[in-house]
Amino acid sequence: MTMTRRQLVASIPAAALAAGLPRGALAEEGRKVVTFWFGQANSDGQAALRNDLVEAFNASQDKYLLQLEVKGAAVNNLLKVALVAGNGPDIVQTAGPAYLTAIANAGQVLPLDDFAEKYKWKDRFLAPLLNTSVYGGKLYALPRDYESMHLFYNKELFKQHGWKLPTNRQEMEEVADAALAKGIIPFGAGNADWKGVNEWLMTVFFNNVAGPDNVRKALAGELPWTAPPFVEAVELSKAWYNKGYFGKNYFSLTIEQSFLQVVNAKAAMAFSGTWSFGTKSYGMSKPDTVMDVMPTPTLGSAFTGSLVHLACGATLSIAKTSQNAEGAAAVFEFMLTRKFYETMNRDWPGKWALPVKDLPPDMLKGIGYPLFEKTIANLHEAFSRGQYGFTTWTFWPGATNSYLIEGIEQVWLNKITPDAYLTRMQTLFSQEAKEGKVPPLPPRTA
Repeated sequence: MTMTRRQLVASIPAAALAAGLPRGALAEEGRKVVTFWFGQANSDGQAALRNDLVEAFNASQDKYLLQLEVKGAAVNNLLKVALVAGNGPDIVQTAGPAYLTAIANAGQVLPLDDFAEKYKWKDRFLAPLLNTSVYGGKLYALPRDYESMHLFYNKELFKQHGWKLPTNRQEMEEVADAALAKGIIPFGAGNADWKGVNEWLMTVFFNNVAGPDNVRKALAGELPWTAPPFVEAVELSKAWYNKGYFGKNYFSLTIEQSFLQVVNAKAAMAFSGTWSFGTKSYGMSKPDTVMDVMPTPTLGSAFTGSLVHLACGATLSIAKTSQNAEGAAAVFEFMLTRKFYETMNRDWPGKWALPVKDLPPDMLKGIGYPLFEKTIANLHEAFSRGQYGFTTWTFWPGATNSYLIEGIEQVWLNKITPDAYLTRMQTLFSQEAKEGKVPPLPPRTA
């Protein structure tokens, strides 16, 4: 997702990966070039893209030559311009179904149904994820990964202070208040480098306070966003912000700085996503890590237990103007191989967790990352059973989602009321629903 919601990492110069490829030599061998623009990638990601995708694909066959360019944070704007002009890449990656809607409605990407039938994609992908890219009965993209918000916590800190893992709002607030009393920040959080952190938090509040069934009704137009369950969710987020649960430096800390507060025992917990496993500075892949992770518990009365949140972090489509759609589809099929799945998830965990039935998460056993392995396995099971909430970046339409991110800060800073915030959200949502811009909802069961 442009600059992804999950990663705030340094970009590398455009064409850096492509520059390392023997483009000319291979072109002379008669291969058809397949172009692919990527958003941002840290140093581990750059190496994984080069070794596990580009070089591995090009070595796997002699018909196509994959050329991948890392465009950085500007990739979304570059794509918009290029697709309109008809000179974009063959492979079009978006930041999720909410971003795919506009280009699919504009006819800028090809329906993939013929390729889906040829390669049996509809039988292989988990239906809840694949169906997020179906518009008007046609499939326009494949989900590149699945992810969810989780509660990360410092287990050594919990053990030291005798805190029990919270199972509901009361227990969560008891731990948070106990942490505050000891000068420990309850939740490490910061949006200095990515304002989208606001929607990470609001995904948790909307789903875990109002309940996933009410969120689903609102997304289907059957319940207004101004309904009492959502008022309660926004009011709770404001109350927690005002109590200092997210620390005093939310607007000045980066994502990495705030998460490291938890790792270093300066904060107790963090609401973050499965993409956090891909940042090695967090140390969660080490056997002696102080970190642990769990699904987020209920924060209201709408449901009991805990919840994962259905999210597709990126979609992959083929440009309508592509001169090599067959080659792009061949790259997609390569991504579904066992070898790619294993190497990419080993080298860049959390970035390419393909939601495919015949690539079950237990294949990741042995990559030496138990926290990641168990989390992905739990996600796979929850999504397969249709038990999940809904992330804002996957299911909210674009303008509504932008206001969700910007407007909540005005609530937290006492510039507008929760009612005014939700009223504006409902107005935007109603308009986008009329215009057919609300991403499709998946069935509740696979």
